[in-house]
Amino acid sequence: MVNSARIWCAVAVTCLGCASSAAAQTIRGTVRETDGGPLIPGAFISLLDSAGQTVRADFTTVEGVFSFAIPGPGEFRLRVERIGYATWLTAPYALTTGQILPVTVEVPPRPIRLRDLRVEVSGACFDDPSQGQALATAWEELRKALETAVWAERRGDLRFTFTRWERILEPRTLAVREATSRMYRHRPLPPFESVPADQLVESGFVVQVADSSEYRALDANVLLSREFRAAHCFGLQRATVGGVPKLGITFRPRERRRVVQIEGTLWLDEESAELDRVQLSYRNLPVARRVDRRLIGAEVVFDRLPEGPFYVTDWWIRFPFHEDGSFTGYKQGGGAVKRAAAGDLSWEMGHGVAVGIVRDSVSRDPLPGADVILRNWEDAAAFLPPPDPADTPFSTMTDDEGRFVVGGLPDGVYALRVDHPKLRAAGVRLNETRVVIEERIVVEREVWTPSAETLYARVCPGSSLSEGVGAVVGIARDAAAGVPVPGVEIEAQWRVRLGRGAARGVYASAVSDDEGRFAICGFPLDGPVRLRPLGTGTPDAVQFEPDARVVWQDVSVAPGSSADPVPDQSVDGRRDFR
Repeated sequence: MVNSARIWCAVAVTCLGCASSAAAQTIRGTVRETDGGPLIPGAFISLLDSAGQTVRADFTTVEGVFSFAIPGPGEFRLRVERIGYATWLTAPYALTTGQILPVTVEVPPRPIRLRDLRVEVSGACFDDPSQGQALATAWEELRKALETAVWAERRGDLRFTFTRWERILEPRTLAVREATSRMYRHRPLPPFESVPADQLVESGFVVQVADSSEYRALDANVLLSREFRAAHCFGLQRATVGGVPKLGITFRPRERRRVVQIEGTLWLDEESAELDRVQLSYRNLPVARRVDRRLIGAEVVFDRLPEGPFYVTDWWIRFPFHEDGSFTGYKQGGGAVKRAAAGDLSWEMGHGVAVGIVRDSVSRDPLPGADVILRNWEDAAAFLPPPDPADTPFSTMTDDEGRFVVGGLPDGVYALRVDHPKLRAAGVRLNETRVVIEERIVVEREVWTPSAETLYARVCPGSSLSEGVGAVVGIARDAAAGVPVPGVEIEAQWRVRLGRGAARGVYASAVSDDEGRFAICGFPLDGPVRLRPLGTGTPDAVQFEPDARVVWQDVSVAPGSSADPVPDQSVDGRRDFR
């Protein structure tokens, strides 16, 4: 389970490369869709210098926020990349020494639909994946995914818990004859030995070492390299992989050489355009007569952290195994990720994640300290009482920026519930939201509290609905322990203008209930309001300027006090005072 309410780019997400506010020049802002569209979380945004070189890069937060410190003044552009959408490049921004430049980047929503691409059956193989419109479109989506994997690897902040295993397989049935495995905790994840691309192309993907052979596969760095592209040609094909329609970028050697070469397919999900897996086989590989070449190869499966980079989650490589010089079966080595971590945030693999932000509709600000619970949807539909956050594994609390992450969710239908002391004080419960977790997806939600008008009608039933009046809602709390105090009368005081400079003082009061909650209605929104507890020995009052129709304001009372309420002598809860 994810036990932190911060998402990837708040560590980013404990800040994989987030810029320092102390830098001399800073460009920061938000990314959203054009025409006032939604904010864009999880976009990979790069800062480019005047030569088009990447200076900084990061993922936008769940609120679409980014910030880059810049080493010196100059002219810069921002490039915004999202899987499944066309890349967007801004106009240049000129930054002077010491300048902090706030920007809003508006990106046209131009989805990439891989299922609409036309795939020729001719078996054509282009010298470069940027050739041909369909191939170039698919390669661009692949490049985005691979570059985030390389970016995260260079940062070095990602850590994984994974198992590496080796198996000896029977030559015909592939039944496991021997098996060993070992668990590695909190480590970087190199599924294969890192070999430079030029060395792989020059010496081949299988190298004889003493009396054994060393089989090599591909990683993101090699796939993106100029050497790999120069040595291979590329095409497209469609197939169903694991029951899901996929679009494959095929590659094979341009020319036959004496070294062992490699060919394969890079599979993308047709619906989401996300990188799914790479399947490899070997060319020009000398093998014994009994060896089935079709069983020799490798597979690398990719996944993505919530709102973050791609990474390798499963991998295997299989090759002939010899004992005493004779072929006796196949050896297969591989691994699987069990847990991924960035800073103090972690994800269990094989489960879904719900991420989002809770906002206060009255102030428009994020709402920290809100309880977020996901429970079985059928329980919510049956109106069963919601569980306490401490009694369910799928719960968390929003952080200082109103964000939450709930992970480890098996496939299923859930009810997302949000609660907060402010809402409880107002006697308001938010409707639970239906969330469907399927195939380890990341579900994003933006939850808003009720509007000020709705809250006022709930807090002050039967009161005047005039736009010029408001309500204050809060909790009477023990000044020392901070716990709610019931049975305390809270008095609100304000002044009403009578004209010609005259004013009249008015007050109203309410008694805190069993949970310390109180609500006072009817004060004007154009002047200060003073709150104080009566008869508790607390000398200080709280004064505030109403900035919304409903104001949240707790009141401290003397430690250990629980006053007897003063009988209400007012009409409609209001009394004049001098």
